[in-house]
Amino acid sequence: MDVRHQELQDFINRQLHSTAADLMLQASKYPDCDMKAIAQQLVGKQIANKKLPSWFKNETILYPVRLSMEQCSSEETARYKSTIISSGKGIDLTGGFGVDTYFLAQNSQSVIYCERNQDLAAIVSSNFNAFNQSNCEIHTGDGISYLQQLEKLDWIFVDPARRKESERVFRLEDCEPNVIALKSLFFKKTDLVLIKTAPLLDIQQTIKDLDSVKEVHIISVNNDCKEVLYLLEKGYSNEAQVFCVNLKKVVKEEFSFTYTKERNTINQYSDPLAYLYEPNSSIMKSGAFKSIASKFGLYKLHKHSHLYTSTELVSEFPGRRFKIKAVIHPDKKSLAKYIKGKANLACRNYPQNVNALKKKLKLKDGGYDYLFATTLIDDKPKLILCGKV
Repeated sequence: MDVRHQELQDFINRQLHSTAADLMLQASKYPDCDMKAIAQQLVGKQIANKKLPSWFKNETILYPVRLSMEQCSSEETARYKSTIISSGKGIDLTGGFGVDTYFLAQNSQSVIYCERNQDLAAIVSSNFNAFNQSNCEIHTGDGISYLQQLEKLDWIFVDPARRKESERVFRLEDCEPNVIALKSLFFKKTDLVLIKTAPLLDIQQTIKDLDSVKEVHIISVNNDCKEVLYLLEKGYSNEAQVFCVNLKKVVKEEFSFTYTKERNTINQYSDPLAYLYEPNSSIMKSGAFKSIASKFGLYKLHKHSHLYTSTELVSEFPGRRFKIKAVIHPDKKSLAKYIKGKANLACRNYPQNVNALKKKLKLKDGGYDYLFATTLIDDKPKLILCGKV
């Protein structure tokens, strides 16, 4: 690292608690500096501090515009992908900021990174050099066109994007590249394809659209659902196994099931007992509402509530666990006997949303009490007051 670059990094590090706007206001003090470019690096580094901690520590890393930083995978989700595919020779058809490419390359023989945006590809090339990542080939241009020229690969990774950034997308066919139309090309070049999608897409419909899906991985980070991965295997005709994963700071919550098992499972129901359970966001996204109750021997509170109860604590349950203190009629007078105007409120299968119910109950957020507004097996709405386990 040259002296000038180190001075720039030191300057950015001193500004880490400032905004890009704050930095631009100082532009007149530094007439020889491209403050817009420096502001871009500041924003990128601020995002990397939380999203890519190991990259943040590397002082030679360059950052692209904010949109590319917001769209790239987090370090946790990129590492997880490398447990699904990361051996032999592969290609990342939609490279972006190169986070997925980098982590997939750690245990691979070689990886080809493809990106149409020349500026972004140049930044990624510089960063791979900074990491001494010598097994990554940079291709600036269309990944699909380049794939057609290649020999057989061990795997393909692709992250289709919305055709229009402003549109909400619910079907894979509305994304670019159209992986459904390209599947025959993919299977000419490899036996394994890993496709990343946003959580918004309907999982069961996507499995039907793609066919040959061997595994589905629904990935959350600290209970925030981030992405869904579809692993396709050439010639695979059995049912897909669905993996619900919540990557927490200390532990990894995992649960797997099939949709056939989910449809065939019969649950038992009960009024609230001693403990209450709320599945993590990956399980909620998957729709494994019956399978999760069966797996851990829990009772459902209502067919549509997706809250569960038991007499004994199930400490390994993948989600939040609560000790039930009281079941309360949903009005301000009844609630006032138990709490004084403050609780963490959630509505699950309840006729009112959180904001409307908070207003009705004169309730403020916060404190150590957790309040679930839900419907019980008698179809009557109730409040369940809990303390977190």
